[in-house]
Amino acid sequence: MKSFYLFLIVLLFLLAQASLAPRISIGPVSPDFVLLIVVFFALYRGSIKGAIFGFLVGFLQDLGNPEMLGLNALTKSVLGFLMGHAGTKTFPDNFVFLAGLFFAAALGHDVVYLFLFKWPHVGQAFIVAASVALPSALYTCALGVAADAVMTIFGAKVVTTFGKEG
Repeated sequence: MKSFYLFLIVLLFLLAQASLAPRISIGPVSPDFVLLIVVFFALYRGSIKGAIFGFLVGFLQDLGNPEMLGLNALTKSVLGFLMGHAGTKTFPDNFVFLAGLFFAAALGHDVVYLFLFKWPHVGQAFIVAASVALPSALYTCALGVAADAVMTIFGAKVVTTFGKEG
């Protein structure tokens, strides 16, 4: 039953990425809702489950762009693994630390994605990373911290120091 609810949540975030993100974008800068769910899941479940979850969610996201099939799956699985590893080594209960974690996750994901997407034109990847990925990482970071605050208010905080699986 938990898997069914998780699947529904993933679909909700994919729909939000497809429909809501373009509406709340500021020019070319938009938040990455799918990245947020991968980060939250990985922080709570650990690196292996985070990598598997990231791959599956990234693959679902890739189905909308068959020309680059596998790119989101690769970047989201690496992101899930790294954030799961960070979650097992640290406890991001601190607002500033959690914001830094979200920012690093979003920026790292976008930079890896851009370098693979723009290959072999690495110069273009640098330009897009500086002009779009950096502000997008800030936007995603702000939404991630806000989502964490809302979950804390409702008693559904994802990342806690107790009950964490390694």
